[in-house]
Amino acid sequence: MVLRLLRRPLLPGLAALLLLAGCDSGGGDPPSDAVASVLGAGSRLREVNGPAEWFDENNKTSVKCSQPADFTVNVTGVAVTAVDRFDEVADGALGNLYVQDMITVEAGEYEGMTVFDPGFTPPDLRVAAGDVLDLFGVLEEFLGPSDGFGKCRSLPEIGGTAQFRLEGVNVAPRALELQDLMGYEKARRYLGMLVVIEDVKIASDPVPSNSTLPTGGRYVSDIDRTGLDLTGVDPADYVKISNELYDVLNEGPPIAKGSTFKSVTGVVTYFYGFKIAPRSADDFVP
Repeated sequence: MVLRLLRRPLLPGLAALLLLAGCDSGGGDPPSDAVASVLGAGSRLREVNGPAEWFDENNKTSVKCSQPADFTVNVTGVAVTAVDRFDEVADGALGNLYVQDMITVEAGEYEGMTVFDPGFTPPDLRVAAGDVLDLFGVLEEFLGPSDGFGKCRSLPEIGGTAQFRLEGVNVAPRALELQDLMGYEKARRYLGMLVVIEDVKIASDPVPSNSTLPTGGRYVSDIDRTGLDLTGVDPADYVKISNELYDVLNEGPPIAKGSTFKSVTGVVTYFYGFKIAPRSADDFVP
């Protein structure tokens, strides 16, 4: 899947589009067709994303799941919250974008998404957190490598083309309780979104995320779950903290067993389990 980004020089933030809506480059009358919305005419992520109705507790190996076929989407006005520039497994596993609806709704869900394996045109073009894109491509419910993630769990992700819309947008993290991210059906609501959890205690030293997979340097730390209601929650779906987006182990802060933080911010990711992936040391508040 290839993502081509065509970036035009624009002023930062929403003022850019408002200015373009009211004047043209020749200094004459404004265009007759006003810009209807800084979000564009496409869908919101929450309109094309949703619950995994095909989740099946009895399908251990995710064989013959009833997930929907890949389908074309046109999503506009999504803000980049993170760009994966850290190759923790040393095999080229970097470059994904994490985006979410630029304008969110109160207690919004399904507003985030992974943009998988993007390529750029021109090749030296790069996007950053705060850029807003329009996406036209294919949404896939990825069941995982080999036999899959199990129980028909899937990771929604978009691959296709995109166009730069504007820059300078700051997406505030969604404040959640740790309980909100326990279990596949709950945590899926926040996949790809930037979230913040308060009063975090680290329950284990960093360990390889899955010893049966060639994950190399991908590490996770368990989060203390004292007081949570975990009735019916598969331990495989306990959310953890990962080093997917930056080198937590070497750049800090220390996340050894017993470490505590007033809050931890990060993108909710999924690959054989849910993770909160901080983007830098600034996402940890001691």
